[in-house]
Amino acid sequence: MQNSDLKQRQKSSNKQQNGEKRSAAEEKKKEADKRERFSPDAKLCVSLICLALSLLITWLHLQQSAKLAEMTGKCEFLQEKSRSVQELDDKLTQVSHKLQASADGATLLSKLKHTLGSVLNTSAALQAEQDASSDRLQALHLRFQSASDQLSVSDELHTLKTQSRAAHGHVTEHINDIDGRLRELSERLQEVQDGTRRNTRVLDRTEEEDAQRVREQTDWNGRRVSRLQEQLEQLAAQGRGLQEKLESRAPHAQDTQLAAAEEAVRSMLRVRSHMSTTLGRVQELEQQVRSAEDQMRETRSQIRDLRPALQEI
Repeated sequence: MQNSDLKQRQKSSNKQQNGEKRSAAEEKKKEADKRERFSPDAKLCVSLICLALSLLITWLHLQQSAKLAEMTGKCEFLQEKSRSVQELDDKLTQVSHKLQASADGATLLSKLKHTLGSVLNTSAALQAEQDASSDRLQALHLRFQSASDQLSVSDELHTLKTQSRAAHGHVTEHINDIDGRLRELSERLQEVQDGTRRNTRVLDRTEEEDAQRVREQTDWNGRRVSRLQEQLEQLAAQGRGLQEKLESRAPHAQDTQLAAAEEAVRSMLRVRSHMSTTLGRVQELEQQVRSAEDQMRETRSQIRDLRPALQEI
């Protein structure tokens, strides 16, 4: 129940505030209409009154500045007098100390005390007069400040009105510019989204084509390696057979077939060198295949990493 009462009170207060705001806005509109309906003569009278007020305020300002200068002169004169009194007081204190040291100057000391009391009274009177003059100066300064504040307030109101109009026009232009930029940005964003979709499709196609190409290359390399291995095995078997034949026929053909044996040995050496070169090529091909597989894995991982970023874009 309390919450409902509070809500009803808040609603009623909000309605009252809205009504007050509307009435204030209507009054401002009426005042603006009245100001616009003023005749040129009335405006001229108002301007003359403002001019007369400004002249009066300047005259008052001059009067107050003259009084202020006079009062400052009096204050300086009083300060000089107070300094002289202070010096006299210091001298009297010195004299009193000297007289206290002497036993014969009791009567003179009483006279000096009497004169010192009179001097102190005059210094107190001068201090009171100085305080009163400072109060008067402060009051005059406050009056002058209030008059200058009124003039500055009227000028500031006029400048604020002109600045508010200029700021309103500038804000409307800025809002229109921002709307145009937002439209351009939305169009560019749509173009970027379409381009990212096309790029993702192209990347998928290129990834599949590259994978198929690498698979075909690896299969071809594997078949080539298997063929080379078979050829190497055949050549090794032939070399072993020739070695066995050479060893079996060596006692009988030492004299007659020495040249043929040397040629066979040379051919075997050539076959072995050819086999070593082919083995080196096979190893190079295997390394190339492995490097191609590693590059394919790296490209796949990079494409996988790029996919979420492209999807987010």
